[in-house]
Amino acid sequence: MTSRWRVLKFGGSSVSTPEQWQTILQQVTDNIHQGYRVLLVHSACYGLTNALEEKIKTGHSVYKSIEQRLNTLAQDFAVSIDVFTEDLQQLHQLCELSELNNYQQAELLSWGERITHRLIINHINKTQEAHSLNPKDWLTTTVDDHRNPHSRVLSAKCQVQNNPQLQDKLQHQFYVMPGFFAADESGRTVLLGRSGSDTSAAYMAVLLNAERIEIWTDVDGIFSANPHQIPEAKLLLRLSYQEAREIAASGGTVIHPRSILPAEQNNIPIYIKNSLRPEAPGTILKHEFSPKKPRVSAVNTRHQVTLVSMESVNMWHQAGFISDLFAVYKDLGLSVDLISTAQTNVTISLDAADNVLTPYILAKLKDQLAPLCDVTIIANCSAVTLVGYRIRAMADTIASVVATFADQRIYITTQSTNDLNQTFVVDEDQADKLARALHEVLITRLPERDDFGPSWADLVARRSKTKTITQTWWQQNRQQLLDLAQQHSPCYVYHLDTISRQIDKLKSLTAVDRFFYAMKANSQPDVLSRIYQQGIGLETVSPGEIRRCLEIMPKSDVATLLFTPNFAPIEEYQLALQQGITTTIDNPSLLYLHPHVFQNQSVILRLDPGHGSGHHRYVRTAGEQSKFGIPESELPKLATWCQQQNIHICGLHAHTGSGILDHQNWQRIAHFLARGLRYFTDVRIINVGGGLGIKENPGDTGLNFSALNKSLLEFKKQYPSIELWMEPGRFLVAHSGVLLAKVTQTKLKGNQGYIGLETGMNSLIRPALYGAWHNIVNLSRLDAVCNYTANIVGPMCESGDILGIDRPMPDTQAGDVVLIANTGAYGATMASRYNLREPAQELIFRA
Repeated sequence: MTSRWRVLKFGGSSVSTPEQWQTILQQVTDNIHQGYRVLLVHSACYGLTNALEEKIKTGHSVYKSIEQRLNTLAQDFAVSIDVFTEDLQQLHQLCELSELNNYQQAELLSWGERITHRLIINHINKTQEAHSLNPKDWLTTTVDDHRNPHSRVLSAKCQVQNNPQLQDKLQHQFYVMPGFFAADESGRTVLLGRSGSDTSAAYMAVLLNAERIEIWTDVDGIFSANPHQIPEAKLLLRLSYQEAREIAASGGTVIHPRSILPAEQNNIPIYIKNSLRPEAPGTILKHEFSPKKPRVSAVNTRHQVTLVSMESVNMWHQAGFISDLFAVYKDLGLSVDLISTAQTNVTISLDAADNVLTPYILAKLKDQLAPLCDVTIIANCSAVTLVGYRIRAMADTIASVVATFADQRIYITTQSTNDLNQTFVVDEDQADKLARALHEVLITRLPERDDFGPSWADLVARRSKTKTITQTWWQQNRQQLLDLAQQHSPCYVYHLDTISRQIDKLKSLTAVDRFFYAMKANSQPDVLSRIYQQGIGLETVSPGEIRRCLEIMPKSDVATLLFTPNFAPIEEYQLALQQGITTTIDNPSLLYLHPHVFQNQSVILRLDPGHGSGHHRYVRTAGEQSKFGIPESELPKLATWCQQQNIHICGLHAHTGSGILDHQNWQRIAHFLARGLRYFTDVRIINVGGGLGIKENPGDTGLNFSALNKSLLEFKKQYPSIELWMEPGRFLVAHSGVLLAKVTQTKLKGNQGYIGLETGMNSLIRPALYGAWHNIVNLSRLDAVCNYTANIVGPMCESGDILGIDRPMPDTQAGDVVLIANTGAYGATMASRYNLREPAQELIFRA
């Protein structure tokens, strides 16, 4: 039998349905027909590991929810649930433990891979012969690992080399092995860390002397930026191992840097492929693809970075001072990312992806460093990293971009001695702006490279079998909008039929029993009427919003309203309850201080799941840094109080943020809220909030509604008596609105273009407040060639009055009409009369 091997690794999103396994097994068959033996390494089915982590994070049992998930998988794959009897017994035992040591955590977190392996082996062997490998028989951790015990068990490392004796034990063509876990020298289960299945595949490829590794995922390969933020991001067809490692380490999520090193050391090519589009070229990593000329290949952004600035004159010329500082980080198990030094200052960054940065941990860090230096902790930062080759040679070009951010805070900048990366740490709300500007100048504008593939937007357009993306409502009605602008600009224009289409899409979520529109997104009366007429309830946060609702609906329909205030006067709660409006409480002190207001009333509690989601810290509405929600630790005391005071809790609610594209988010919220049922047994409603992400940019794929509905139906099977509620706001109205404004002036300062509009942050504050991205076009010259880039600015006397940075635009003149898209949400509702300028008026588009 041939000794030529290929190792194929498939991730969780690729192995979770029988339909996807048809594609996987076709790849196996193709490789066997080409004369190769195949080892297939797989992850756990999508969402299993995240669900198991909840046990470790919260201490609560996750047995019931995971048992239900396994039942669903077994039905989908037509495998008897009896096959998993021992696995379920082990899971139950682990879930019953109040605390788990490191090895028990490893057993728990590897459970997903093990049951997935049993599931797919049973599935594959119905049609073809596949043989199982246990990674603990092949991968043993190194004995000279001197890291802390937690890291040695949960982020273990193995030393591997080509082993012909082990290869001789394999006598078949096709083997299947779960990834992510291995064995220590005593045979106990250890984990290979985040994205450990990639690392398993790389280790096994070295042991087998494989000709190549194929990493199959759900994207086309490695891109020059996050395509969801920068749709012009290019597919990188060829990369050196070093560049790929730097991209992975600086925020790329396609492949883990630890999995690249074994392949690099043994010269095994890595092919990154899309399991949803096997014919796509993907990305190839090889030694021979090392660059020869200066270049930037990628711009990456990592959010939720914390800086620690350590200041002391005692460190100047003091031997061992730095060692003393970093011993504190070692003792606390904190991994340091970036380091910047001066004579009397050392500033480091801590990445939330590699560290648990609770207020307790940060306070302990500050206390332990205090005898050595003055400590300042700066939260809510982001790191923007350039990855390439001989980056210093491009310093002039980089400096020209960074200079435009001179009025913003750049806390530290670091450059690697190997000249492969340069990183800027900035405020979180400036990071995406900086990344877009750098990508535009260093990648998008430069001549095409033969190692660049199509942009992400182009790939999406091709998949839709057309060269252009489907026209929006405003493209189809361009002339009517130009006519409106001549008479009424600046103005918001709303297209009600677009709202109706979004409502139809929302109603495809059959798992959700009731929807409530978060009207703070857009409270225009015609908009509210259209939403109300289509059977969507209205969610309010103030007495003014309640009054607006009652103007467009009969008072007899008051039951279709929700009132969800935050830090409001107690009188507002009294007023809502007196009117019979379902009210949500998100601060227990209200119930403790004013029990007479809530006695004999039914209310909903808003809980804090402990972490938020979304593109910016201002839209993340959970976690200790957010003002919203009741911490889970408060529930036992609160439940006793409510029972004593005869306060009825009819529902539990949580909301993690805005612009979320992870369809599993709402299932996780539902299961989190279900943990509160043990304290509030009369609860009949679980409200999973909103935050459904939209297609922000041309070519975006958006949220997977089918997968979202399936995940919520799984929850409903486990809790059939519970009503599921959802509160989408921006999703319903964002696409319906555009902001039209005439150009007042244009300017060129060096190479920087400016296009000034008659309105700015007084009408649309999202770009200044959140760093939000909106598509901006010159509607008067929509078909003209874009031949330069410009910042789109308003007339406000503020340097932050910027609506778009470095936007490709055609030659533009005063009087042209500029359109800003996706402004139907949080545009007019957040407008102001700053500088005593009137904001844009609101109009309804009538064809």
